[in-house]
Amino acid sequence: MKILITGINGQVGHALMRELTDHELIGLTRQDCDLTNSDQIKQVIDQHQPDLIINPAAYTKVDQAEEEPELAFQINRDAPKVMAEKACEYHIPFIHFSTDYVFDGEKEEAYVEDDPTHPLGVYGKSKCAGEEAIQEVGGLNYIFRTSWVYSNISHNFFLTMKKLSQERYELKVVADQIGVPTSNQFIAEQMKTIIPQLHDNNTGAYHLVSDGSCSWHEFAKQIIGQTNPQFNLENLHAITTDEFPSKTKRPKNSVLNNAKIKQTFNLEYNHWQGELEKVIHEA
Repeated sequence: MKILITGINGQVGHALMRELTDHELIGLTRQDCDLTNSDQIKQVIDQHQPDLIINPAAYTKVDQAEEEPELAFQINRDAPKVMAEKACEYHIPFIHFSTDYVFDGEKEEAYVEDDPTHPLGVYGKSKCAGEEAIQEVGGLNYIFRTSWVYSNISHNFFLTMKKLSQERYELKVVADQIGVPTSNQFIAEQMKTIIPQLHDNNTGAYHLVSDGSCSWHEFAKQIIGQTNPQFNLENLHAITTDEFPSKTKRPKNSVLNNAKIKQTFNLEYNHWQGELEKVIHEA
């Protein structure tokens, strides 16, 4: 199968290129295809005529999006819509990655796929608009929402905690936001299993996250405890969201329920802690 993958310098795109080697892969960077240029997106797809389009590329700077809403919507809404339209034209599947930030975090339990969306900031609104645009186009489209993505590359919480624990004597981490840490490798491994099962009777939205959940503080404790035994974990202080100033309000509860994806594609998952250990060991 010929698979076109966007954003291969990002966390998920990088892992997909590494994992899906059984297929003919066309990996696109920002230089290969400018996602703010609809004509270029169409030209690249026409040029390669893939059997599947996967779009992990996104505008992900949550705070900066408040100052660059137009750019965020171009990349997170308009570009995926064009890809979905081209996929429809070629009668091929389109896989798009979305986020826990389409929800407001006010729900007590884990979010299921058909819960009402209510994003809090520009980033979440642009990703939500992307989902809606894809669904309006129709066709063989798949939206995989994930959360708290981390890896050994790029900018993410895992690498930040590793670095700060080496540089500082004490750290403060938010303890009243909960979610599901999800590694890029986990996402790519599940995609390898899911892709052969894509069929016109299982299109739609799915929550692609590991099992379990935790707070940012708990996540930090696991990261530092396993990567920097010299750091005294008593100096890792739990704070509230209100004590951590941010331009953008973030969801308090962004735990995604993964039962639907497991059942549909017959997947067996690791707990997020097991996935973290795998990432640490590959570093």
